Amino acid sequence: MGKIIYIDQIPVTVEYRRVKNVNLYLKPPDGQVLVTAPRQVPLKRIREFVEGKADWIRKHQERMQRAVASREAEPELSRAQRELLREKVAYYAGKWESRMGVHATGWTLRRMKTRWGSCTVNTGRIRINTRLYFYPDEILEYIVVHELCHLLEPSHDQRFQALMTEFLPDWKERRRRMRKR
Repeated sequence: MGKIIYIDQIPVTVEYRRVKNVNLYLKPPDGQVLVTAPRQVPLKRIREFVEGKADWIRKHQERMQRAVASREAEPELSRAQRELLREKVAYYAGKWESRMGVHATGWTLRRMKTRWGSCTVNTGRIRINTRLYFYPDEILEYIVVHELCHLLEPSHDQRFQALMTEFLPDWKERRRRMRKR
């Protein structure tokens, strides 16, 4: 359990851990602030670090809270909407699996709070967020390619990014448009 401090009326949980640097996290769904720091770092230094990030924290907390509100406003998909989304996912999976030389063992549609998709690499199963029904097809295609890339590279490292660029050169622009919505 961490210590809670207040910086510019922002509650911040501070946890001392075996880490090398002071790290700042905004935790979903509403952007609670967590700072992890090496044990030897004085609280004064942590306060200064967070004070320097206060505007960034507020901006991103507001963005996260708006995203939560918009998700809660989206209705559950009807059977017909789920079927249409399932067909689109199957289309993009068929289009990209052969190009990428990978094959997902199964695709599942699921309403997720914090992710657009997820991939269990060792089983090859991929889950797609049902909220993507409300987004343009180019965003759905980006998520399908993103999850298929995890079958080639489980992390989000440079190799993963290079694969994304190889297969979908405009992926960063698609991701930017998705995050702006």
